[in-house]
Amino acid sequence: MKNPLKTLEANTLGRDFVIGDLHGSYSVFENLLKGINFDPTKDRIISVGDMVDRGPDSLKCLELIREPWFHAVLANHEQMMADKFSGGWSGAYWFQNGGFWGAEAYNCFKAMKDPESHMIPTDAAMHLIDLIPLVEELPFLITVNTKSGKKFHVLHAELPSGVGKITDMELSVPEEVLMLATVQRGDGDAFVWSRNLYYNFYNTDLSNRDKVIRTVSYVGATKIFNDELSHVISGHTILQKPMTIVGQTNIDTGAYHSYWIPAEPYSHNGIAPKSWAALTCIELDTWKFFQATSDSFKEIEPFVVSKDDLAALKPES
Repeated sequence: MKNPLKTLEANTLGRDFVIGDLHGSYSVFENLLKGINFDPTKDRIISVGDMVDRGPDSLKCLELIREPWFHAVLANHEQMMADKFSGGWSGAYWFQNGGFWGAEAYNCFKAMKDPESHMIPTDAAMHLIDLIPLVEELPFLITVNTKSGKKFHVLHAELPSGVGKITDMELSVPEEVLMLATVQRGDGDAFVWSRNLYYNFYNTDLSNRDKVIRTVSYVGATKIFNDELSHVISGHTILQKPMTIVGQTNIDTGAYHSYWIPAEPYSHNGIAPKSWAALTCIELDTWKFFQATSDSFKEIEPFVVSKDDLAALKPES
């Protein structure tokens, strides 16, 4: 990891939006930009990562990292993809997790290293191969400063628990960010893979508010949030609504689930669209939430669990 931390100074000319996991949902992204009247000469997009795999247009989504107005953190699907090309450990899991769209590029990449091969790479394969070095430069964390003086920390998954107090001070030092990001949790690096806070709400109905609040209290993962830590925005764990738990907001609402996804070689069945699935974004200056599919756009309210909600819990009889 060449640059574990990227800091964006306040955008004094336009607006900043943080978007959830794209997963190849390029037409959804286009409709979102239309809905928010995005101006690439002034506005910025900050992505929680997972731009590739599962949806229909992974390469188009990945090519966004070339745009000066688009900023993304490293996520587990980008890590698996880059590791596939570099020989890293997680590359072995890329194809079976939606990465089969890149098989041709990977085979071309191997052939280019073989003097006996006469394989001619396609333009699409070369586009992906050329993007891999840029993927390897994606930071673990983006800290966004705003015009109001607030700051937000954007990462893909979650901060590691059980490592002591984490504050803005630690998250301003690249060496500290690298150490915290690579604490091993679950499947790998915490910032990229961890699912402690949101695990119990993966793809589940959130209509029973009391049950959700009790589950948050039972998990006990909110102890990491403190007055010296700015708000964290993430994705990684698919939720049926954007969800704020005390000091963190998850905006992965399954954008690729808004499509019909045909079966791939590593899956047995296609994926049918889900009625709640969409791409979610937050406008940082107003803290407004918007959602888009390929043919719809709306403002939405997040599901919020606050400190007061947890403090007001009464013991179950």
